[in-house]
Amino acid sequence: MSDWLPEPPEVDPRPGPAAPQASLRNLLVALVCITVIGMCLAWAYLAMRAVMAVGGSCGSGGPYEVSTPCPDGSWLLAIGIPVMVVAALAGSGFAAEVGAPNQLIILWGVLFGSLGWNFFEFAFTDGFAFSLVVCGVIFWGMALPAWTGMGRTFVRLARTQPRALGWWAVYAVLLLCGGFLGVAVYAAAS
Repeated sequence: MSDWLPEPPEVDPRPGPAAPQASLRNLLVALVCITVIGMCLAWAYLAMRAVMAVGGSCGSGGPYEVSTPCPDGSWLLAIGIPVMVVAALAGSGFAAEVGAPNQLIILWGVLFGSLGWNFFEFAFTDGFAFSLVVCGVIFWGMALPAWTGMGRTFVRLARTQPRALGWWAVYAVLLLCGGFLGVAVYAAAS
């Protein structure tokens, strides 16, 4: 070696023991993230319904006169969407480390499917609103690729790795738990 280069550190060529704490941490973070996604999905769904119930637009504060104030709890929409996206991105990374399904595709399908449902429901509440039907079709069209991908994955796993379907059951339970928590927080904020 040259005199001006530092000596390389001594490296043990034998592989070290697996890090069980890192694996457990990755698992716990992935499970917390899917629960947070469920909670934020409930916030987005319920806050959207509240805003649509007052006509689809509202305002609060500012220098102008507000004709339709925002309903209580609608502010959770502004928090729920970004938190949900961050949780899905982080959760997908940690889930990949433990062999769990991608959380982002689940978020995509459930978010656009549920918000599309809101558009369809409110399109027929007081007469017929063609623009809301168009929005519902667009949202369900955006949800369709995610649902198709999840369905194909589910069928492939059922044929090749039936034990891997346990992740989907765990995700469903945690999404529901997060959803119930989200409903409770929304009710407290309203």
